[in-house]
Amino acid sequence: MELELQIVGRATGALSPSSLELWERVRQRDDAIRFSLEATLATIELNTSIHGDADAMATETLRLTQTLCDLAAPMDLLLRGGGTQLTQFWNERVMAPTERARELKRRFGYLPKRFSTYGMHVHVGMPSADDAIRVGNGLQALVPLFIAVSAASPFLQMADTGFCASRPLESLLYPHGGPMPRLKDWQEFEALADQIFSTRLASSLNDVYWDVRPKPQFGTIEVRVFDTPLSVSKAVGLAAFTRACAAMVLEGRLSLPHSPPPPPTAERVSRFLACRDGLEAELFDPFALAWKSARAWLVELMQAFDRNPLCEADSRHIHRLRRHLDGDQDSTIMRTTWEEIVGEGDPGRDPDDGLARYSAALASRLRA
Repeated sequence: MELELQIVGRATGALSPSSLELWERVRQRDDAIRFSLEATLATIELNTSIHGDADAMATETLRLTQTLCDLAAPMDLLLRGGGTQLTQFWNERVMAPTERARELKRRFGYLPKRFSTYGMHVHVGMPSADDAIRVGNGLQALVPLFIAVSAASPFLQMADTGFCASRPLESLLYPHGGPMPRLKDWQEFEALADQIFSTRLASSLNDVYWDVRPKPQFGTIEVRVFDTPLSVSKAVGLAAFTRACAAMVLEGRLSLPHSPPPPPTAERVSRFLACRDGLEAELFDPFALAWKSARAWLVELMQAFDRNPLCEADSRHIHRLRRHLDGDQDSTIMRTTWEEIVGEGDPGRDPDDGLARYSAALASRLRA
């Protein structure tokens, strides 16, 4: 699992371009490999080891998060979750002084700054290349539900976007972004990858911003569409949920119909509705070729997990995720927290009075 965390100033609550200073402290540690810089300087990424169950992942993720928080505190910085930040203006973002960041700026101009959002990526190991494609097709079909359960980006540029998850809209701007095409096998994927690389806008799969993508150097299929949750607990639950979904597809217990796929309009609209309405959305289920509520779809999947549990630890974390989702989703928590601190109205109304307290309140949830 990869978690992109926001770096904010304790005194201001605004994004702080301080990742280089934080990285100087992190890089002295034995576990420095578990952290990395991102393209812009208000982000630090946490990368877990490979795990066979969610308990081990939870233990490591909490330890790594605690490490970052301990290192950030003397710098008067806070680490927090959420897919976007209130003070996220693309023109104020600072690119990292890395070759990767310079190349992104050369290829895509201002887009990497605009896409300076905060996501969670889950990698699931695959037994073969063709299995990765088959499972990737299945996980892509679940993307609207993944967006809905992780929605945590209601605010942007000191305004309420009207969406529960505005962050997943950003990847649609890229020429090689958005949904992974439904592919027949690895050979077809390699042919498509060659076409993409021939455009010179991508030199590796790292430049392909699909919702779901194969990661051959890791031997995984990667789900990239989650907003970074407000808490590590929810993040680990989402990772276990993703792994359980992948297992069902791999084992043939969750299969896309063999008939021609439905018109892409239904799945595009479903993705949009998930961004707008979160768990209150009506979504298109490509497995059943039917529209249903996000919550009903989620319950169906979790009941299927209970009939064929992956492992006891994962089951516990998935049930804990269910309790998270039975309450307020993260986007609602972010909105109500702002209203409790500053009052109702547009977030830009009185930012100086409440932004620091708002960010501190969300930061306190990270390890809860």
